[in-house]
Amino acid sequence: MEEKQKFKQNLLTRGLLASGYTVENHPDYVVLIDNYGNGKSLDNYHGGFSFERKWIREQTFMTPCGLLCKGRQCHSGLWYMGIEWTFENDMATVGCPYEKTDCKLKHEYLQKNAAIRSWCEVHMTAEEYRYGGSVEELEKFHEKEIREKREAFREERGGRVCREHMTFDRDTQKWQMHYDPYRCGQIRCGGLCPILGHELDKKKGNVFYDLKIRQQRADLDGTLFEGQVDTRIIRGRKLFSHPVSMDICRACAKLCRDEIEWKVRMEYSRELFHAEYYGKEFSIEVLDIRAERRESRDLMQDLEDIRSGIRVVHASDMEKLKAKAKKQRREKTHEAAVKRLEKKLLKEGYGSLKEFSLDKRHADRWLGEERIAQLERQRNEMEKERREQPFQISLSDLEGEEAEGA
Repeated sequence: MEEKQKFKQNLLTRGLLASGYTVENHPDYVVLIDNYGNGKSLDNYHGGFSFERKWIREQTFMTPCGLLCKGRQCHSGLWYMGIEWTFENDMATVGCPYEKTDCKLKHEYLQKNAAIRSWCEVHMTAEEYRYGGSVEELEKFHEKEIREKREAFREERGGRVCREHMTFDRDTQKWQMHYDPYRCGQIRCGGLCPILGHELDKKKGNVFYDLKIRQQRADLDGTLFEGQVDTRIIRGRKLFSHPVSMDICRACAKLCRDEIEWKVRMEYSRELFHAEYYGKEFSIEVLDIRAERRESRDLMQDLEDIRSGIRVVHASDMEKLKAKAKKQRREKTHEAAVKRLEKKLLKEGYGSLKEFSLDKRHADRWLGEERIAQLERQRNEMEKERREQPFQISLSDLEGEEAEGA
């Protein structure tokens, strides 16, 4: 029989057991959670007893530097470096209101991880909670300080800032501005742009670019043409899935090459990895980034590329072919479903369909009264023909009847 997994008991449980408490007899401020339907047991995922959530949220805790906080402000449940940072182990954590990343008072493990370097552990205290000198007071003071710095930063730049592009650096404690027009396009920004200093162009378009792909032909391996590299260009790829202001499009065409190249690399990440892993040639290059109201085509350039041995396709043509193929698949699936439903009606009849059933709804929607009536007539005729069809008696049946009469 497979041995059950044993869980390490938490500090709370060890303390209660040492004081004489049991599974049946324990304080009201702790609970014993069922272990996945196996009944209440100390051998559970939580390591035994757990604090009652409503109770623990109102308890007072203290940071290593002496700040007080309530349990509702703390985090419990982090597993890191072999330690369960939980209330039950007296190792819950809280975000440092000073946002000090180099504080030496907190646990050494919390100083090493960049993701939690502004956290510190807290311990339950019998000291009465007070607002003065608490984490809550310093957080509100720090939030006020951040807002004041934001207003000063706005005035310093003459109001040419936007909340979508502003970030507060927790390390330097300063506001920064990183204008990214791609973000403006994603949220479909419109109206007055404080960064550009004017109303955004109401005419809409998109950012188009061409993609050049060089790929080694894998299907020619083992032939005389092994190692052949084909080149193709996909023209007119769109950056946005929806039209955006032409002002944003023009800004993206100038500033967002890195964003476009990153997006393309993510799209072809599998092909790039396989090419590098197997030593095959595969490369992508973004060409001719432009802002246009609608896609334009350069026929002479296409012909020149084709003469150079480059296969040229247009993204809009590919999208139309995909949409057409998808439509054909839907129609084919619908036709098959209609034929299945008609076959069922011919066999069982429309009256056999249950009220509000999916087949009845489909029959009413897809076939209509006239087609349903036609199928009912066909079904009645088939039933009539079946009943009038002469019944053929075999010689073995006659011999069986004579034997029974004897």
